[in-house]
Amino acid sequence: MNVKKTLGASLIGTLLWNPVESVAKHIPNTPENDSHPMQECRVQVSVRNGFLVLAAGQIGGVEARFVVDTGTAPSILNARLAKKMGLEVSGGTLVAVGRTVKSGHAVVPELNLGPIHVTNLPVNVVDLSQLEKSLGTEIAGLIGMDVLGRASFRLDYDTKELEFGEVADEGIAVDYDATSRLALAEASLQGRTVRLIVDTGSDLVVVYGKSWEALEPARLVSQTQEGTSVAEQVPAREIAKPEMQLGGRQFRGMRTYYVPSATAVGYDGFFGVRALNLHGISFDRAKHRMYLLN
Repeated sequence: MNVKKTLGASLIGTLLWNPVESVAKHIPNTPENDSHPMQECRVQVSVRNGFLVLAAGQIGGVEARFVVDTGTAPSILNARLAKKMGLEVSGGTLVAVGRTVKSGHAVVPELNLGPIHVTNLPVNVVDLSQLEKSLGTEIAGLIGMDVLGRASFRLDYDTKELEFGEVADEGIAVDYDATSRLALAEASLQGRTVRLIVDTGSDLVVVYGKSWEALEPARLVSQTQEGTSVAEQVPAREIAKPEMQLGGRQFRGMRTYYVPSATAVGYDGFFGVRALNLHGISFDRAKHRMYLLN
């Protein structure tokens, strides 16, 4: 067996999408500035590989398909589409799986998803051709919480619907940080307190740093493996017999890895919503709170 094998059963299952940071100007997240008045509506979505959510929208007035990714902020535009639209792309960096890599930055003139209408949206620009090849369909980009967070919504994996409108206060409550535009959950993994991003763009639990190497040998898988982020291959090691406590519930058996070379400020990694076999998420914009639906 190849020691450096790919995480997961398929390439898409290994895409460790992570939040991105840029020097692009942040457009205030208010309906007055960049959204029409919100209306209740439902968007039918498709779910690939059991976790990756695809939704139809518009960009620059043209129909497009997006990955719905709560672990990304700001959103990511496919480099192919940026070129086709004739956008001015400047150089910059993003943080993928705790590692800083090169990317491009651009401003999308107009984007629509359900009732959300955004103008002059700063985005990171990344070549998503490998993702498109793996999915067998064209992808305009990854829609993150910088866009989704402009409305209350509910994502249901069972009904395959993204519903915009009022949401109920049910499920495991997770605070939403309006500055980073990420939902960050306080949890315990292998007895360690961690702060993890709620990520619909992954089906794994991933934590950062070399300190995880101090776990007892029985808790670690000896093989070094590789996963694919938005920009590069990432060496990781699997944590055996993972146990995670979150919101008074205990989770076991999810695929869990640590990335020794990764570091981040304000969080310790991320967990895929479907990694915990959750049925969905909801977001209350007024309360700045996300709910994990059991």
